Amino acid sequence: MTDKEIKNSNTSQNTQNTESALPIHETPRGNVMVIAEQILGELQPVTLELLGAGRLLTDKLGTKLVCLLLGHNMAETTKKLIQYGADIVYVADHPELHTYRTLPFRRVVCDFLESLSEPPHVTLLGSTTTGRDLAPRIAAHFETGLTADCTELDIGPYEHKSKIDPSKLGLYPDCLYAIRPSFGESLKARILGPWKNPQMATTRPGVMIPLRADPNRQGEIITVPVNLKPEDFRLNVAETVREIASALKLTEADVIISGGFGLGTPEGFALLRELASCFPNSAIGASRKVVDLGWIPYEHQVGQTGKTVRPKLYIACGISGAIQHRVGMSKSSTIIAINKDPDAPIFKFAHYGIVGDVYQIIPEMIKQLKCVEKEQGEKTIVHSH
Repeated sequence: MTDKEIKNSNTSQNTQNTESALPIHETPRGNVMVIAEQILGELQPVTLELLGAGRLLTDKLGTKLVCLLLGHNMAETTKKLIQYGADIVYVADHPELHTYRTLPFRRVVCDFLESLSEPPHVTLLGSTTTGRDLAPRIAAHFETGLTADCTELDIGPYEHKSKIDPSKLGLYPDCLYAIRPSFGESLKARILGPWKNPQMATTRPGVMIPLRADPNRQGEIITVPVNLKPEDFRLNVAETVREIASALKLTEADVIISGGFGLGTPEGFALLRELASCFPNSAIGASRKVVDLGWIPYEHQVGQTGKTVRPKLYIACGISGAIQHRVGMSKSSTIIAINKDPDAPIFKFAHYGIVGDVYQIIPEMIKQLKCVEKEQGEKTIVHSH
């Protein structure tokens, strides 16, 4: 072996030894915390979904799942949070917390986190109007990382080898894997920020799966002090209008009839509404293209830049199945696609596909559904006699 080969060999060994000697950043395994969301005292479904996701993380960490609830007169809600998986519910009860306002909520959350002897390992919020407003303010206060609009969450080891910041080199055994779509939904990005706890993330409503409620489940309820300051009241809420949101309930519908550019005209949605009327708890969805064209309001949009839904039945009418739309509805229990184009991408992931004209197929579906409804009604009358 030449002198040059010996030198290269020694350099390689030294490099391997240096990498193998990377420090292990063992931080105390804190709890997983979910910040509950309520609107005028009504608990939002995304909170129960977050508890389901949080339980998976706590099982890996071996810690507790805690929930922070801000509101007023929320005693029944605390019981529900325990039934759905929370081990401890911290309650900040104050009349000024009945309606969401950024500064009072930020004050209470940050004061609470600072009062803990050990910060939560992970803190989760919903990727809703409230969550998107509150989460970054909390993250900025604690100078910690935040990943928005996650579709998956996990805990695992991460070895950081980048020498840009030598203080961060090493192995992080319990890193939050915050996973979300990127590059037009064509890739999944795994975003990591283990440098400081709490590691924060928001998740899209309708993506995570809540646990089944256990009425016999026991948990601890702890009151949190509320110390608001005059500067927290720079904004007053004059009125909260929920008529549009309550009428749509897109994310809560059992059946969604969705329309796309293949309908040809905005009038096609009238036919979809007639089909939707055949199902209880149904709603109308839409692809991004028809929303951009002004055929239907944005509140109906399903997809990456719209709502994420998980209905029992999703009927896609004249929708090609672009990745942007798919990410918002692919976890539906049953997907039926109706499209003239037999090569439309939506047929690759739909459970059932019908190749044909929506204006021929949907009227026949309506006819058959009404016949079934009529037969069931006649049987009910016979049995009542």
